[in-house]
Amino acid sequence: MIRSAAPLAALAAAALAACAPDAWKPAPGFDGFLTQVQNACYYQRIGMVNVGDMLNNPGNMQSIYFTDQTSRLYYGRISRDNWTSAVTAFIQGRASDPGVQCVLGELDKAQAAQVPPPPQSGPAQVPPPPAR
Repeated sequence: MIRSAAPLAALAAAALAACAPDAWKPAPGFDGFLTQVQNACYYQRIGMVNVGDMLNNPGNMQSIYFTDQTSRLYYGRISRDNWTSAVTAFIQGRASDPGVQCVLGELDKAQAAQVPPPPQSGPAQVPPPPAR
């Protein structure tokens, strides 16, 4: 029996259309964040799935959805609550699952590392006027 590829093609097109607009561009910051999440959260579960399995199995629909939603979270396009609700609903997990808490904890660390250092105390340095 030969099956039509049309339903599979439609599903793939829908998945690509739902992806964050930056999902296919090089993103060193986000890629570094995913590496950070993989290192810290690899064996943590969301529902019945390990975070590491989702990051290392890019052809799986759960993996695609997890990466897309995590990209949106990382870039501030969705809130932590929206990410948690979306990921746990799709993967059939809970907000209290260790994988959810781990990813959110790593996001906090990544955001803290991006904060510019506070200005140094003391008199402000004023550059000299340009020479004429």
